[in-house]
Amino acid sequence: MIRLLLLALALFALPAQAQTAWPDGRTIRIVITYPPGGTTDFVARFFGQRLAEQIGAPVVVENRPGGGGVVGWTHVARAAPDGTSFLLTDNSLATAPPLHPNLGFDIRADFTPVSLLVDYPTVFVVPGNSPHRSLADLVAASRGANAGFYGSMGAGSSPHLYTEFLQELTGTRLTHVPYRGMGPAFTDLMAGRVGLLIAAPPTVLGAVRDGRAHAIAIGTTGGRIPALPEVRTAREQGVDFPYSFWYGVLAPRGLDPAIVTRMQAEVARFLAVPEVRERFAQQGGIPVGGNGAALTAVMESDLARWSQVIRARGITLSD
Repeated sequence: MIRLLLLALALFALPAQAQTAWPDGRTIRIVITYPPGGTTDFVARFFGQRLAEQIGAPVVVENRPGGGGVVGWTHVARAAPDGTSFLLTDNSLATAPPLHPNLGFDIRADFTPVSLLVDYPTVFVVPGNSPHRSLADLVAASRGANAGFYGSMGAGSSPHLYTEFLQELTGTRLTHVPYRGMGPAFTDLMAGRVGLLIAAPPTVLGAVRDGRAHAIAIGTTGGRIPALPEVRTAREQGVDFPYSFWYGVLAPRGLDPAIVTRMQAEVARFLAVPEVRERFAQQGGIPVGGNGAALTAVMESDLARWSQVIRARGITLSD
């Protein structure tokens, strides 16, 4: 009886031991698919700094840009599922399959979804010296022969697809200029080389507030955001544009469920800190959290929705 009791206690203790052993002094890598300067980079470094404090281990953010995200996604999909490699990505992962027929991995089978982090509204931004001061101004000007250019953080990225969808809604036609990340795209917008960018607030707030860029609309299912209270929503301006940017954490396929559970707990702990929630709120962000099933549901929804848009508009990586 005593022997059976000791065995039961040992088995009961295994999950806790597995949880507390991770990360066991090893460096944790958070891979993102864009260069520094964009919202993904900000979210990853903000989370990474706090995570290092929470787990008592080094956390390094690795920028692996290229291929519209494919380089970074592939790197994590092929990494060992040992709890040292994680991917922090935006919506673009969920829209990749219909645009990349030879992607090299399966977004459903080759990753372990861990948790959502934060959701940001979309901000429609033009250069500070642009004559457009509303979405209506932009739409009117973009129906002419010389409609101009818009930027994105890569062919097939969320800003690319969002702007294509905007053109579908408004009957406009702009020429796409893909960049290797939102930072370079926004730099060119401020220089006037492109005339429109759909971005997440952290990328653009500083420049909007000091006049180097101008926000002409907010895409959201709700009302105006505290970060830019004077900017009207797209819906207020007659355009029903409800799409946002979500950011989530994934790991390679086969990660120990105990480590997944531990990382989910660390995400929840991070998002529960009042200062963290306040900082996201100041940027218009909504902390989300949740388990892998919630992240999977969002990815499946985006994949279905945007696959239809991509087919209907004939969008390719050369657009």
